[in-house]
Amino acid sequence: MEDTKSAKVWLRIFAAGYLVCCALLVVSLFTPIPYGDLTRIGRISEQEFGWHVPPPPIPDANVKTWPIQESDILVIGDSFSVRYVWQSVLVGAGYKLTTTHWDNTGPLCEDFASWLQKSGFKGKVVIVESIERLLEDRIEKSAACKTMKHAFKPTPPPGENPSKPAPGFQLNWDAQLLSGWFTYHNTRAILRSDSWTNTPEHWGPLIDARKVPDGCKQFSHRACDKLLVTAEDRVNAPLSVESARFMKRFENSAAPYKVVWMVVPNKSTVYLQQNHADAFRAEFNPQNIGPDLFDLAEKNRFKMTDLFPANETHVSTQGYILFGQRMLEAVREVLPAPIAKSQ
Repeated sequence: MEDTKSAKVWLRIFAAGYLVCCALLVVSLFTPIPYGDLTRIGRISEQEFGWHVPPPPIPDANVKTWPIQESDILVIGDSFSVRYVWQSVLVGAGYKLTTTHWDNTGPLCEDFASWLQKSGFKGKVVIVESIERLLEDRIEKSAACKTMKHAFKPTPPPGENPSKPAPGFQLNWDAQLLSGWFTYHNTRAILRSDSWTNTPEHWGPLIDARKVPDGCKQFSHRACDKLLVTAEDRVNAPLSVESARFMKRFENSAAPYKVVWMVVPNKSTVYLQQNHADAFRAEFNPQNIGPDLFDLAEKNRFKMTDLFPANETHVSTQGYILFGQRMLEAVREVLPAPIAKSQ
């Protein structure tokens, strides 16, 4: 009799555990697959933070690259350049571009001009793009660098057109058992707080969620009064006046090539802390070494819904195109537009 009671107890425990696991599995299966990097990393709901404004189309013919020997413009950039979105504006205007990543080049050293020549670059313009939060470190390393360490290696364009609508609902078959629960828990905490940070053990702060003033006038996601940003915006060193001065010295040392700096503002700088880079900008802008994308973003964040989507660290497709149009203006100031559109 005692054995029978024990067996029933264990059976009930097993059944309860099984039902809990089934419930967790169902929740995870029906939790929308994250399509933003911040929602994916932070396990945060796309239902609350996914964007809804359809992106503008980009002609497939404008998402392309050329060998460095045939290019008018070399782009050195980070993840804001590997999608080839803002470059498509320049390609559409007839320029031939090739793109590489900072990871491929390493720091930009004193022998940069000779490195370009050895790489076979016969063009005139180099666009150096960087997101604000990573540029201070990149400049510090470049200022201490004498010799370029790596041969030129291009970054290929994406395998599909980068202008895609938000994905529709699909069962999340790749989700882990607890993914749905964590997503529910984190999202609930964000909606109940004006300031939340995702801080996994051993990793430190990853994602900040903050209440954003007039958010619903700037975003299309459901929880439009809240914004997700990478914690690196807050943790990393701000751009300094000395960095702006180095950028001018670097431009001079790169002659006969013309360097155009493309500094993409942090998402938090655009929406939460607009004066974050003021000292840097005060030194950078009068030097005429690149456009002020901080000012461009500030002037358009209310005009353009989801300039930076809530679930992404990157700008939206329309934001990329906006930045690309401004970069086209900057390029035309130093390199006349080709007579005919490149093929």
